[in-house]
Amino acid sequence: MRNNTKNTEQKTFTILRNDYSSFSFDAIHVIESDNVFHVSYEYTLHANTENALSERKDISFVHRLIFPNNPQKKANSDDLSSAIFYLGVAEMVNYWKVACPKVIEIKTGFLDDYQKLWFRNIFYNGLGEFMYLNNIVVSEEDFFEFIIPENIDVLAPISTVALSENILLPVGGGKDSIVTYELLQKAFSSQITLFAVNPIKATKRLFKRVKNIHKKDSIEVKRILDPKILECNKQGFLNGHVPFSALLGFTAVLTALLTDKKYILLSNESSANEENIVFEGMKINHQFSKSFEFENNFRTFIHKYIHKEIEYLSFLRPLSEIQIGKIFSHFPENFPIFKSCNVGSKKDVWCNACPKCLFAYIILFPFIPKEQIIQIFGKDLFADESLREYFHALVDKTKVKPFECVGTYAEVNLALQLSLYQYGIDKEKDVTVLPILLQEYVSMYFDNSLEKIEPKEYLERHSELSTIDTVHHNLHAISKLSSDFFENMREYL
Repeated sequence: MRNNTKNTEQKTFTILRNDYSSFSFDAIHVIESDNVFHVSYEYTLHANTENALSERKDISFVHRLIFPNNPQKKANSDDLSSAIFYLGVAEMVNYWKVACPKVIEIKTGFLDDYQKLWFRNIFYNGLGEFMYLNNIVVSEEDFFEFIIPENIDVLAPISTVALSENILLPVGGGKDSIVTYELLQKAFSSQITLFAVNPIKATKRLFKRVKNIHKKDSIEVKRILDPKILECNKQGFLNGHVPFSALLGFTAVLTALLTDKKYILLSNESSANEENIVFEGMKINHQFSKSFEFENNFRTFIHKYIHKEIEYLSFLRPLSEIQIGKIFSHFPENFPIFKSCNVGSKKDVWCNACPKCLFAYIILFPFIPKEQIIQIFGKDLFADESLREYFHALVDKTKVKPFECVGTYAEVNLALQLSLYQYGIDKEKDVTVLPILLQEYVSMYFDNSLEKIEPKEYLERHSELSTIDTVHHNLHAISKLSSDFFENMREYL
């Protein structure tokens, strides 16, 4: 059955690529007022006029972003043009992917050979999950080619806008960005501005808390997808995950230029580097655009083509998810604020039925009192048999890791072993005191013997919890970061 499904999906991809010959980036419109800076992009998916059997028609799309504007600061158009253009190139992925035509024509600016390869690589790897779930087998070289009209041959100018030493801190409503804020705010509270695209209620609660404490406003950007994309989904066009963090990166860069901020500090951890599965020889990583590889490539691109001084980096890169979970437990005032569930984000709830909820529960459970974490989530997720498939996919590296922002197999297993002690296994060596998923965990991975679980003291000293990666990060770019920063971070671990 799976093979038949795969063949059907590959056929859909092939048919759509034949039915639509090209995709074009047609126009950029910028409207600036005292209150907002409005950017819109026009794209077209072109039907193949040479395919006599196809009745497809061109589909046009308009993508919009609305930024808050500072009427006291009118930026020179040259200082923003590169960021605006490259953001438009990146946002194409939302619309190009519905049919994946072999040609992309850029009518709004010039891309040199390096940039063509760079964007194709970002699209290809960033759409890895999309290709896996749609069973699309195609090489990076054959994915698409860029076409630039001959009369466009000049790169957008590099911005020279003067930047302050201030920080733009993207937040999403989950624990990670809260940890970044808490670790930074003592030394840099006056320099931090929180930033979000289409903020959810959890994000707005953090905005409110920061404003109440530090009297600082946050920045909200409104991002509006063309509703035709939803119609395409209903009509059977290709659909799936896009590298949203890459799009967020370009959006943050433009926001930084509009607000004169030098630093864009993400909250991506080392765990984001681990792939979900290897498919057709390709590492498929749901979090590709949160990986250290992407961060380094993005930094190179910014410095070469947009602004030489903007520093884009993840503040939490030296840490793993389980370490972030432990640090988060030191800030209980944020327990009522955060939500990490994508499914329940619009309703501001934990859906308690997705792998993201289960992972958040697992990674926090060892460090927050059992009654309190059950109260946060509304139930003991370890007692929910309906989560069995997700549970084993998070634990067992022979399975496909869920396509969500979740941690590594190693840290999930460490968190689970530590969680056993929340149920008193050190006092009562009885598997039956455990909820069903933890009973299965001990049964399947430890031969149903609690004696094989390492002592709690040993687990708490495990390298996954105690070791901070002092090499694979870009924190050196923060000029005013304290020399004893890593020692201070260890205090929470």
